[in-house]
Amino acid sequence: MWEIIIENRLYPTYIVELIAAISGVFYLIIKKPVNRADKLIVSCLSLIFIIDLTGIIYALYTMVYDYKYIEFLKDTPFRSVFWIYNVLTLISSSMFTLYFVMQLHYNKLKRLTVGLILIFILSSIIHFFSSDVFFNAFSAYVYIFGAFLICISIALYYLELVRTDRILNFRRELPLFISFGLLIYQLGITPLFIFQKYIKVSEDFSDVYGWTLDLGNIFMYLVFAFGFIKMILEIKRTGQKAIS
Repeated sequence: MWEIIIENRLYPTYIVELIAAISGVFYLIIKKPVNRADKLIVSCLSLIFIIDLTGIIYALYTMVYDYKYIEFLKDTPFRSVFWIYNVLTLISSSMFTLYFVMQLHYNKLKRLTVGLILIFILSSIIHFFSSDVFFNAFSAYVYIFGAFLICISIALYYLELVRTDRILNFRRELPLFISFGLLIYQLGITPLFIFQKYIKVSEDFSDVYGWTLDLGNIFMYLVFAFGFIKMILEIKRTGQKAIS
């Protein structure tokens, strides 16, 4: 099973996910005090790594060992891994959006965005139960709606920056690094996802999409890790003072 992971170069994404999560954990250890937004983003990255790794291990295990020891799952809808990644997309999109909501100071914008998150979660659950996509395919609805929410919340965060004096301390803004990695990823990957999802494409395009997805993931998580490391160095440079 591990030979397949190595031969198909499946490991780079999981390595950078782990690097980002570990960097975040060290950031939480060093920063005092730790606010809820910091805990949320590190928890989100850790959860992504755990669920993502569980999904690929489950998929390869069932393929290589033909459901050995878990035969009871073979003839059930849970035999596929689509449901794992659909849940992951729903959870991660909601958490990323909430992270940027927590950066806002305007209550009306916060309430509006939280309302959109609730609509996203409820409508996604209805979508899962009213169609067969949950167990049989990656949900385009959840992916696209989630990407939209993330981009909107990042735009509101940028608006917050330029309307306040926080922009003067951009070096101490961890959300700026998180937003940069996420925004570049969403703008680069989402159009390709929509294109390959709804338009009949060649196998060559599928290969290009796969490589682009891998590079997008590597770029995004390395930016996250860089942001955490930059904040750690900033904390040490300022004598362990808390970053507000």
